[in-house]
Amino acid sequence: MLATKDMDFMKPTITFNQRAQTVMVTGGPVPQLPENYQEVFRRAGEMAACSALAHRLKNDPTTWPYGRFAIYWKTSELDATALGYGEATDGCISGIAGQWHGDESGMATAEIPSSDKGEIHVADAAVKAIVATWNANTTETNEAALALNDGISLGFDPIENAAYVWTDDPNSRFTSHASQSNLRGTVEEAVCRKLTLEFHNNKSWEYTRWSVAVYDAYTGTRQFIGSGTCPS
Repeated sequence: MLATKDMDFMKPTITFNQRAQTVMVTGGPVPQLPENYQEVFRRAGEMAACSALAHRLKNDPTTWPYGRFAIYWKTSELDATALGYGEATDGCISGIAGQWHGDESGMATAEIPSSDKGEIHVADAAVKAIVATWNANTTETNEAALALNDGISLGFDPIENAAYVWTDDPNSRFTSHASQSNLRGTVEEAVCRKLTLEFHNNKSWEYTRWSVAVYDAYTGTRQFIGSGTCPS
């Protein structure tokens, strides 16, 4: 997960606290590390530990004692700060009513440029597909055509295997409910088409989820307008 963001230099140390039945994932120290990198390490550590423990608990429910995990970051060789913790029995993917939804932490990870050539290629193709799909539907939606320089961006969150689409809407194209609904439908159609194609052609491809957010001038922040999981 860290390697796709060129962060594999943050190699974790894994230890076990038998009394607390907890797996400890510890990173650092790395001098002058940006704070958002620590957040990605936390998310990656939680997902990796949770997935591994859930798998082990399923296979050895009566003999495997570790069900908890804790993520730490060393601020020095002697001191470490707790970044997060959880239990594998609570599930590893967040959801609402059984549906996956994108969130700010996933968006922040997706905004960090990918170092993986496959992700870069798919991201470029998906943005072009969004623009082409939107423009193909303008006769039905009565929307103005989009161009590649209209501020549509796409990045990947390798922790929850999601493609995030966002726009800061420089031309105020997506302020109405109708235009946001049209964008949501366009993203789902175009991005899922690209993700599903890559999933079938590339055995190592794991991205199956999508989310889209637009800039809200009233709050000065991006607001999520849609998320989902692509059909396999």
